[in-house]
Amino acid sequence: MAKVKMKRHGFRLDMTPMVDVGFLLLTFFMLTAKFKPQSDEPLTIQLPVAQADTTKLPDAHIATVSVGLKPLSDGRTDTVITFGVSDEKDRPAIFKPLNRVDDKTGQPLTDQQLMMKAAVRVSKTELETVVQQARLQNPSMRYAINADSAVSFGSIDDVMHALQKYGATRMNLITMTKEKS
Repeated sequence: MAKVKMKRHGFRLDMTPMVDVGFLLLTFFMLTAKFKPQSDEPLTIQLPVAQADTTKLPDAHIATVSVGLKPLSDGRTDTVITFGVSDEKDRPAIFKPLNRVDDKTGQPLTDQQLMMKAAVRVSKTELETVVQQARLQNPSMRYAINADSAVSFGSIDDVMHALQKYGATRMNLITMTKEKS
């Protein structure tokens, strides 16, 4: 007996998944592409007026970096940075590496005298030292920056970089509340 040949049916391929992948790739490349700007001129940006943050700073475990301007006798101004710690028990360990001396005796300040100092004036390099000591003494310490409105942003940026260098990435900026008119 002869074999009966089966009739061949047409081959059909579903293209839907391939079209979906094609559109996903197209969308991906469109969203991640960086386009060249039309001109090389910098953008003019007018910043909005900021509202003061309503969160209150904690009373304990806070270090405050104050940046202000001190007028000099020749008419110029000098940027002054002070570092203050709210917890008295942490102050000696934080301020000890600065090797501060008593103005009257010329002797290094004792732990008791350092404990009584709420804040000390520091240079930019000393700021890094006290931030490092504060992070070692109390890793959960919060940091606040209190700056005069006339201080250049470069000085505040230096303070922020000193804080970030030693892992103090969460910081508050102390501001005045905006008066309602």
